Amino acid sequence: MISNQEKSPRLSIGMPVYNGELFIQQAIESILAQTFTDFELIISDNASTDSTQEICQNFSKKDNRIRIFKQDKNIRTHRNFIFVLKQAKGKYFAWAAVDDYLDKDFMEKNLKVLESHNSIVSSIGKIIPYGTESLKIDSKLVDTSNYPKFLKNYVKRGRHKKMVDTGPVSGDINTKIRTLLKITKSLGRWYGVHRTEQLKQCIVKRPFIDVEVAVFLNLLKLGDFYEESSTTLYEFDQGISSSGIINLAKNSEHNAFEIIFPFYPFTKWVLQNFGILTFMRNFDILLKMNCGGGFALFIDLFLKIINGHKKTR
Repeated sequence: MISNQEKSPRLSIGMPVYNGELFIQQAIESILAQTFTDFELIISDNASTDSTQEICQNFSKKDNRIRIFKQDKNIRTHRNFIFVLKQAKGKYFAWAAVDDYLDKDFMEKNLKVLESHNSIVSSIGKIIPYGTESLKIDSKLVDTSNYPKFLKNYVKRGRHKKMVDTGPVSGDINTKIRTLLKITKSLGRWYGVHRTEQLKQCIVKRPFIDVEVAVFLNLLKLGDFYEESSTTLYEFDQGISSSGIINLAKNSEHNAFEIIFPFYPFTKWVLQNFGILTFMRNFDILLKMNCGGGFALFIDLFLKIINGHKKTR
């Protein structure tokens, strides 16, 4: 058994989870196999109803670097992410998704970037999606093989794959902001390695679609991002589901207008926190995001009609 270290670890890894029994063993094993070993793994179980807690406890009995918290009731995804960050003791911090896995040198190589460049606040590895050929809608896998090509490309992974390899985000603040907004659909940047102190300053308390991009925009005020392309995060890709977007909006305490236009709260946040000039410089990107949210409603309705028709045959 690996013993607890008296001093604080250099790296804290936070894993928020809810009903993750299908993937969490692979995710934990991926972290424990890292070549960099001076870390703590903070797992916050958001009141799971499956065997997630039992699986985590079995790992913690073998490795004391693992700290487990179980929420008495579901505190919603965004608050669970903030919770694990608040528990962090390390100088550096990384979130870990329960359904992703990492190259063994992922933490080591990204940490070297941060320790070698004081101007960099976040280092992110290359992102490669993996997943199924089916689309997950309302917790059910739906066969998309007979869908029209344009619809299949939209709901599965077409947009996501184009956003994987983007390089560093640096330069003056306006250049950094625009670069980051162009890659907003690559959510794997949430799972890089960050400076803990700076990250805690940048958390956005109110949840909304693309809140992780808002956090990164705040981080850009404090430094640069870097993509360490020699190591990889393998990101589970369920596809870009319109149902997923709408349900996320519904579960994030939004009003009806914000559910219809799920990217409106993020757009409003940019205007309030970065001013009219930044808003206007990036109006084309923000408009596209909001139009895409409206298109998601059309896709959502279209999918329900198709699935309903299949059930009646």
